Amino acid sequence: MRKIRDFRRDESGGAAILFAVALVTLLGFGAMAVDVGSFFYEKRRLQTANDLAALAAAGDIPRAQAAAQASAGQNGFEARHISAVQPGTYTPDPAKAPADRFVPGTGASANAVRIDMRTMAPLLLGRAFAATSRPERPPGTKPSPIQASLDAGEVPIASSAIAYQDAQASFAIGSRLLKLDGGLLNGLLGGLLGGGVSLSVMDYEALIRARVDLFDFAKHLATRLDLTAATYDDVLRAHATLGDVLSAIVDASRDNDARSGTATAALGRLASVAASGLPVDLSKLVAFGPAGDRSVSAPNPLGASLSALDIVSAVAQIANGQRQIDVGLALNLPGIAAVNLKLGIGERPVGSAMISVGRTGTSIHTAQTRLLLTADLIGSGAASLVRLPVYLELAAATAKLTAVQCSPGDVSTSRVTLGVRPALVDAWVGQVSMAEFNNFSTAPNPPAATLLNVVGLAKVTARAHVTMTNLAETPVSFSYAEIQRGDKKTTSTQNFVATLLGRLVGDLELRVEALGLGIGLPGLDGLVGGIVGNALTPLDQLLNGVLGTLGIGLGQADSWVTGVRCGGAVLVR
Repeated sequence: MRKIRDFRRDESGGAAILFAVALVTLLGFGAMAVDVGSFFYEKRRLQTANDLAALAAAGDIPRAQAAAQASAGQNGFEARHISAVQPGTYTPDPAKAPADRFVPGTGASANAVRIDMRTMAPLLLGRAFAATSRPERPPGTKPSPIQASLDAGEVPIASSAIAYQDAQASFAIGSRLLKLDGGLLNGLLGGLLGGGVSLSVMDYEALIRARVDLFDFAKHLATRLDLTAATYDDVLRAHATLGDVLSAIVDASRDNDARSGTATAALGRLASVAASGLPVDLSKLVAFGPAGDRSVSAPNPLGASLSALDIVSAVAQIANGQRQIDVGLALNLPGIAAVNLKLGIGERPVGSAMISVGRTGTSIHTAQTRLLLTADLIGSGAASLVRLPVYLELAAATAKLTAVQCSPGDVSTSRVTLGVRPALVDAWVGQVSMAEFNNFSTAPNPPAATLLNVVGLAKVTARAHVTMTNLAETPVSFSYAEIQRGDKKTTSTQNFVATLLGRLVGDLELRVEALGLGIGLPGLDGLVGGIVGNALTPLDQLLNGVLGTLGIGLGQADSWVTGVRCGGAVLVR
């Protein structure tokens, strides 16, 4: 018993035992630290290679797989390490959760690529340490995933990256100029600008050919407004008058083509007759989008040019806001004695401009427009003069940028796709009051209009109503060559097959009321109907000409792309 007690009291060699235990523990932690460091190093190396592969793939989406593999090879990884290359559409919308901004899918809208990569990170010391401390497993049991990795001497690591091509385009909707009529254009532009306009067809043709770059226009306007260190958005927010805007258009047009003396002179005459003090809300003309925070002193981020006549017409309409314009048109048309036009231009939807610079998803709208055309038709007999009022209400047409396909290395391969929806058109033959005409918050429902009143004998009233709409967007694609030429493309309402006036006349309800002695005129309704029918062709020409000058097509919407920029790929996740 004494020997046992002595052995228990003997502490010689205790430190060595403790040291041995501590040493094994320290070695274990040291091995873990080394392997953890190695793991994170390999993880970072894999993520870096993955990011670079995603950038390469997004820069060349049609050949995304090959681009990703080439990039991975340059960074020490083989093709087998790439587990997935997935094209899709990325929308940089802050309102969406980051996980929802990328939608997998191929097609014209694809602007991004997600790449997943996997590899194995080697264990440097952990494998040996694990072998010495591995517990015995019952026969037939499988090791845990962690133990299996330790046994194999490596652990799996994975990474994911998304990059998208920050391509931008400038596009516009509206502005139809199918037929030039000097008298009609002078009357309408004079009414819009607040003065008498006298330009020839040659002048208008020169204005169509003259190009105005919107970024150059903003630079000149900034100079005229004495804005220093201004951005493009600062220019849009500045107080500008119609005189300032038209003068800046003259300067920008001269920059683009100094040889176009006819266009410059015509623009100068328009500027001189305009109500120069009329304020212009430039945010309704153009939205610079991602380029808005750039300095006007910097180079233009992309091309965004349109004809001088397009921009003058748009500015004139914007300057008038919701004011009614009353224009008497002196036109030499068969069967028509006189025509009076009342025009009301509503506000564009909030945040929408005629021209916009933006990424996929950007949309623009035309303004709501009302038109009351009253035509005095030359008749015969008891119906020597028939007055026909035609009321039109056009809701906003819409164009949305749905896809931008381009390669930064070859911009000539670019293609831009818009989704276009023509405006809904509501047309009436009826008696619309001026109070109803000027109230854009409600749609008129007019009663029958008096077309003819034979004093003391009879009067003829009529009412008609037609509506046309196209609820679905129509994709409209533009090649790079078409963008450079400024080609306009027309989208038509699919269910509109006849002329508007033809459909109105087909729906016309004529009623003859006896007056005075109660003696009507037999066949008066047929006589009036024949006079209206004979005037359909010239009225159709007149209506299309008026609407064309205003940038409106019945059942149609014109759209075009003014510029495209194939930005480099941007890493987003």
